Amino acid sequence: MRKKSIFFLAAFLALVLIVALLILRSTKNAPRFSVRENFEEHEMLFPVARVIDGDTIVVLIDGKTERIRFIGIDTPETVDDRKKIQCYGPESSERVKELLSGKSVALETKPNEDRDDYGRLLRYVILDGRDIGATMLEEGYARSLCFAFPHPKCSEYDNLEREARELKRGRWGACR
Repeated sequence: MRKKSIFFLAAFLALVLIVALLILRSTKNAPRFSVRENFEEHEMLFPVARVIDGDTIVVLIDGKTERIRFIGIDTPETVDDRKKIQCYGPESSERVKELLSGKSVALETKPNEDRDDYGRLLRYVILDGRDIGATMLEEGYARSLCFAFPHPKCSEYDNLEREARELKRGRWGACR
């Protein structure tokens, strides 16, 4: 009887060890989210203070405002004084306002690139597990910038833009 108890205890401990190793292995290479590399997505949410346009927002980080430029997308211009308002720009800005105003978002970093030439943080913006940049592409409010600025989600982003173009969603059906 004692041998049977030792066998079951050893089997149980082996099973616990295997499960622990599998969990550790699956999280080892998991992407990190937030402005700080040591925090995961669910740990850090940042209130959206303002929507500037369809691809730039302002969030509160540690009590300070910080401009965030969505990684990998470009929406038609609405706020650049050097350019006139572009077709579907107001609609793109309004869509981001609908999605993000009054919400808190997670921010996912891009490997090896933190800020753009204008000092804005470059981030994927995540709301309730949903990539807002991907949503903007899918709904036809944005175009993919993978041709000029490669990033880890290029394949997905390019496919979402291609589908929106083919189906004439958003700007692809409204603008020449």
